[in-house]
Amino acid sequence: MVRWSGITILFVAVTLAALLLPGTATANYVVNPMTTEYTSEVKDVEENTFQDLPLRVMLLYCMLVVLPACFYPGELFYLLSILLPFGFRRVMRHNVLDDDFRRDLYRRITDRPGTSTRELGELTGASRGRLRYHLDILIREGKVATVDYRSRARHFARNQRYTELEEHILISLREEPCQTILWRLLGSSDMTRSELEEHLGLSGPTISQHMQEFEAEGVIAAERDGRFVRYRLSKDAREILNRYTGDNPVSRHPGTEGYPAAQGHEVRQIGSR
Repeated sequence: MVRWSGITILFVAVTLAALLLPGTATANYVVNPMTTEYTSEVKDVEENTFQDLPLRVMLLYCMLVVLPACFYPGELFYLLSILLPFGFRRVMRHNVLDDDFRRDLYRRITDRPGTSTRELGELTGASRGRLRYHLDILIREGKVATVDYRSRARHFARNQRYTELEEHILISLREEPCQTILWRLLGSSDMTRSELEEHLGLSGPTISQHMQEFEAEGVIAAERDGRFVRYRLSKDAREILNRYTGDNPVSRHPGTEGYPAAQGHEVRQIGSR
């Protein structure tokens, strides 16, 4: 004879009640239809930035961006080949003169050693910004040297060689009244300040200032004669000036006749001595 324990009888009773009385579980619930209209407006939403995403999600996004480029490198090279014809290339020493404006600028500096930025602007007709941009490229790539002379910047092509005295004279020949004084001294053995005032129409203090600078640079020699001071060109300065006699003296330096014949040499800078 089978014996039933109390726990077994209770479990059987609960199971039979659940099967025979299915409505008792929801007898106390009343379901009413929805009367309010549903609105799609969402409130209290915070922006979810990329930094707020889980690490695995961020890695997945990065893979989706990078992997297509890894599987299709040909497309990247194709895009680069499209951009190259539009002139996107790095300016270097071997192609710096491929630009028409820079090549013309370089030739003008070669033909006019010691020229200033202002003079180059007048010769080329370029704006100050454009001129400064291309001039900086020529200096960066070693085609042009900038010399600081009497607190003014002067430019030399790095395809020519000059002595320090020759650089001083070439720069002086590009500005007034230094040019006038030098040519006047070249045409005479020596002159006093009064004689220079009379022939050149310059004031005494102006002549004295330039003479002091020329003497310090070795361009002239000063000798006192009684109460007067006589100025004369130094021997080396006279020889240099004799090479530049003519209407356009500064363009007569040997080796500046044309650009192709003036490549591959260096000019010494005043500041490097």
